[in-house]
Formats: sequence, structure tokens, C-alpha cells
Amino acid sequence: MYLTSHAEAQDSLSTHVTYDLTTEAAVGTGDFTAYQLTANRHHVLATRPNTAYLRGAVNVEHSFNEDWKLSGAIDAIGSLHADHKAYLQQCYANLSWKQFFLEVGSRQQEMVVRDDLLSLGSFVNGINAKPIPQIHVGTKDFWNVPFTKGWVQINFDFGYGKFLDNNYREKQYFDHQDVNYQYATGAYYHHKRLYIRSNPEKVVFITVGIDHVAQFGGTNYDYRTGTLITKSKPANFKAFWKVIFPTGDSNYFENESMEDWVYGNHLGLLTYQIGWNINKNHQVQVYLDNPFEDGSGMRKGNGWDGLWGLQYSNKTPGRQYVRGAVFEYFQSTNQSGPLHWDSGDYPEPIRSQITDLVTGNDNYYNHSFYGSYAHYGMTPGIALITSPIYNKNGFNEFSNNRVKAWHLGVNGELTDHLSYLVKGSYQEGWGTYGAPAPQKLHSFDAMFQGNYKLGPWQFSAAYAFDAGNIYGHNNTFNFKIGYHGKIL
Repeated sequence: MYLTSHAEAQDSLSTHVTYDLTTEAAVGTGDFTAYQLTANRHHVLATRPNTAYLRGAVNVEHSFNEDWKLSGAIDAIGSLHADHKAYLQQCYANLSWKQFFLEVGSRQQEMVVRDDLLSLGSFVNGINAKPIPQIHVGTKDFWNVPFTKGWVQINFDFGYGKFLDNNYREKQYFDHQDVNYQYATGAYYHHKRLYIRSNPEKVVFITVGIDHVAQFGGTNYDYRTGTLITKSKPANFKAFWKVIFPTGDSNYFENESMEDWVYGNHLGLLTYQIGWNINKNHQVQVYLDNPFEDGSGMRKGNGWDGLWGLQYSNKTPGRQYVRGAVFEYFQSTNQSGPLHWDSGDYPEPIRSQITDLVTGNDNYYNHSFYGSYAHYGMTPGIALITSPIYNKNGFNEFSNNRVKAWHLGVNGELTDHLSYLVKGSYQEGWGTYGAPAPQKLHSFDAMFQGNYKLGPWQFSAAYAFDAGNIYGHNNTFNFKIGYHGKIL
């Protein structure tokens, strides 16, 4: 008994240091690397064609005891034929106590209620863009609320961060002044979420939640009148407080700050999800992620807009030909209607004559002050809303945010060492309400990937293609080698 306890005590105070080495290359034809190879991968692989990178990471974890742990990582990438040649992809420190944590830095976060491998992603806080450095607190997974006997679980996260793409946004503007009229730098980031779930071990369980992000602070540079107009927003304690619960300036017209109708650029989603455990190994879930940029979306004034999904999960041990499958329909065409009609947008005597309120034209991911909800040209949200990095003319905002899309993803194991991943999406787009596309946009994007694991080594090969007029016609072959080693 003493020897066992002593061994457990020694292990509880252990330190583990590991490293990861990865190289990946994508070669083929077309204007871009095929969409499915770059989407929802934290913008690790460049969107440019014929690209490659080397990646190295060191990971450290120290356990003080059973409850307290300190972990962190430094993860660097060097790329060829990419917008970013060398950079830190991750650099963070995480202090955790039981299921709660405090974290500082840039880290590739996983989605909470969506499948990272198979799903289209999350409207607000997905895995499509490079990590945004932040200070945040939350739960590592779902936490059992005391005195509920496991019937109520919550997952929450709350924090502030900073966008790092100032130079990218500035260069994008000055390289393409013929199509751009503004850009913003120095923006701060706020994120919070709360998911509430009933006991997932029961036959039927329910998950509901809200996920909310905002851009605030920063400076806008506007050249639309032919002369430079600069506006800066505060990033003081008062601004950090105001962004938590969206409020605005009732005199925004008189103050010539139309963007202060609400302080900051806010967007979010409301999740409604029902799960059914067919048995202990097989599970089915249906869900809706309803997007919003203001109250009209929260009231479901945006029609069928949202991510509607059906997910199958197979937890059976051992090799399974179908480990998981996801079918999703995504729509963002309504945006609470094409019009925005608010008396506050006009001076007197016009203001008092307007009695109706129409809060439409939500213009997903675009904003009059911050330009776009993007980080280094990629949206942190749903990848199928075409990110600015794909605009061939260099336009620095979203030019196609009214889309309908159908998506299927399946993965499984063919042998004990060989697994596969297949994904395909078809989308149609109509541009934006302000700048409709001259013709309907469309694209079919698919990927077939095989992964082989042998001890610390991982190998993967994939073929992906795009067919349509959104990304063009791209054919890409992809090869990846990874090694996971232990230092301590």
C-alpha cells in the first residue's frame, strides 16, 4: 500500500516535455490550394497554390498535484509561397485547477459542441483562422454543477484578446487602393460563451448555449472622401466593460459616429441541440446554431439562416469503418432582410417622422468601422462565407456573405493503422445586399484523405479539388509527415 501511494505521489508531481515535428506540402493546379485542405485548420496551410511548411513545437506539462497543473507550448512555422513566411502559431501558458483554467497567449482552441474534423465549423469562434492571443478563463470541458447529481453541466469561457494583423491589413489596403476605401488596426477582441447540457449519459440529452465575440478599440483609416479621416476608439476599462453587454451612443448621428449605434462589432450564435444515445456506443445529435449580429437575429428574424446539422458518433472500441458522420445545411442569405431603417440614423425633422424600425441588412462579418471580422484575411467563423483572402482583386472585406451550402463529412478506420477522412461541400452565393454578385456564385469542394500512424510517426496523403466560380478550378495533392517525441 505504501509503495503504491508513494508512486502515485511521485507521478502527481511529474513534469512532461514533448515535441512535435511536422512538414506538409500541397502541389497542384489552380489559383488556390483546394478549399478543403485549408479550411478549419487554423490557417496553418497557406491558401496560395504550391505551398509547403516546416513546423516545430515544444509542449510542457507539470503537475503540482492531482488538481493543479501548469502547461504551455511554443509552436513555430516556416512556410514557402505563403503570406506569412515565419511566425509563432502558438505560444501560451495554462494554469488549471480541476476542470477550470486560466490561460494567456495564442492557442489553437477546439470547438466545444462541433466536430473539428467533420463539421463546417462555428459562426463566431471556429477553427478557421490563426489563433487570436488572449487572456481567458473557463472550463476545460463540461463541468457538473454541484447539487444537480450530474443532471446539469456547463461549459464557459470568458476573455479578452488582441488582433495581431495590423501590418497585413495596412498592406492589403495600400496594395489595392483601387478597390478599398478603409482599413482598421489595433482592434481588441472579446469572447464569452456559456453552454448548458443535461446528463449526456441519459438516453436523451439537451444542449443550449450562447457564444459571443466582439471587436472593439482600435483605429479606423477612411479614404472614401479622397482625404484621410482617422477615428480611434478607446480601449480603457470602461470600454472593456461596455463590450460585455452591448450598448451604444443614443446620439451617434449628432456625434458623427454611426458605428457607435452599438459600441464595437458584435456577433454571436445561439445553439439548440438534442442528442439521442441509441446505445452505449452509438449516438445521434441534431442541432441548430442560429447566428446573430444584433437583436433581430436573436429573435430569429433572420429566417432560415443558421447551421442546421445531423451528427452520428460511433464510440465502439477498435477499428470502425464509420467512426463519425456529419450532414449540415448552412444558410446566411436572409440576414434579417435587406433593409435597415432606424430613426436614429437621420437628423431632425426627419427623425421624428420615422415611426417604423427595420433592423435588417446585418451584413454578416462586415462592419462600418472594423471592416471585416477576419484575422490575417481568414474568418475565425464559418469558412464557407468566403474570406477576404480569396478576393482576387484584393478587396479587404467579405464580398460573398449570402450563401447556401450543403456539407457531408465522414471518417473511420480501415485497419488498425490506417484511417480515412472524406469531406464534400456544395455552396451557392449571391454576394452581399450592398453589392450583389452579377451572377450566382457556386462551388463544389471535396477532399479524400488517408492517414497512417505507426508509433510516433504519422503520414497522410490527400487529394482535394474545387469546381466553380468562387475559388475557381483547383486540383491539389497534399502530403504530410509528423513525428511526436518525448524529451522528459
